[in-house]
Amino acid sequence: MMSLSDATASPNTISISMPDDLRSLAVWLSSADVAVQGAFLDTLTEDDLRALPYIFEMWAHDHQLPPAYTPKGADWRTWVIMGGRGAGKTRAGAEWVRSQVEGSLPLHSGKAKRLALIGETYDQVRDVMVFGDSGILACSPPDRKPEWLASKRKLVWPNGAEAQCFSASEPESLRGPQFDGA
Repeated sequence: MMSLSDATASPNTISISMPDDLRSLAVWLSSADVAVQGAFLDTLTEDDLRALPYIFEMWAHDHQLPPAYTPKGADWRTWVIMGGRGAGKTRAGAEWVRSQVEGSLPLHSGKAKRLALIGETYDQVRDVMVFGDSGILACSPPDRKPEWLASKRKLVWPNGAEAQCFSASEPESLRGPQFDGA
């Protein structure tokens, strides 16, 4: 259970714990009564409030979050999101990339150091995955925003992690480089 506060000291204390089967904090908060909403918001500092827009787990729909992890780690290697326009596929992908390359602080290393971003064409990767409204640059907080190196077709994060862009129409270009994920 995700506990947002240990508010069980007395029977009159408001409990602000989220049920295990609910993964979106925004859904939980919006369906909570006004007292619970106020208790939760009162626990947030100014820094918490500034960070809130960039905490994807707060706003994501369940279908936008990667499959649950087991205690031994991930038990999946391929994650498919099927949906029409506006289903949040690009945002889910951008946030997954961020979750792999970013550490707990801006300069800390994440789980992955090198990722491949692959789309039908290079232009689509750049225009949608990198620069799009739900792309990596739009989703990144200012202190973690990667730099776009156009001549190298890659993003470089402040912590040194990189995401290289590739076109599926040129599969041979993926030969050689080693990646932690794609």
